[in-house]
Amino acid sequence: MRIRFRPGTRLVSVPVRVWGPRRPPSDLVFVLDTGTDRTIIDTQIALRLGFSERDAIRRSRVSSPLGHEEGFMVVAPRFRALGWERGGFELACHQLTTTTEVDGLLGADFFDGLVLTINYAAGTVDLTEPPSGAPTG
Repeated sequence: MRIRFRPGTRLVSVPVRVWGPRRPPSDLVFVLDTGTDRTIIDTQIALRLGFSERDAIRRSRVSSPLGHEEGFMVVAPRFRALGWERGGFELACHQLTTTTEVDGLLGADFFDGLVLTINYAAGTVDLTEPPSGAPTG
């Protein structure tokens, strides 16, 4: 699937849909961030979707220039982005900055086994299967 973004922008916003354990699915906006190894959802958004710390499968910790932050990991029954859906997808719940309209960060874990192409000149993001016979992993 291909999505478009405005060339020249530094943040690539991606529409995602997240299914919570006790609420209908929610359409959200995540920033594509291959620099983070896992997908992160803002804690307040996760709570709105029906997740809680009681649902945590383990603790989570992220590091940034501002220090370390503790959070918790939950499992979304379904998670969809860029035309691909993952079942039983782990999300790290952390407080994200309130200065931007970002619901989460789409991390490298979502792209496992797929080909992600970001074309900044054209303003496109493509997520596809690898060509037949191509090495993966």
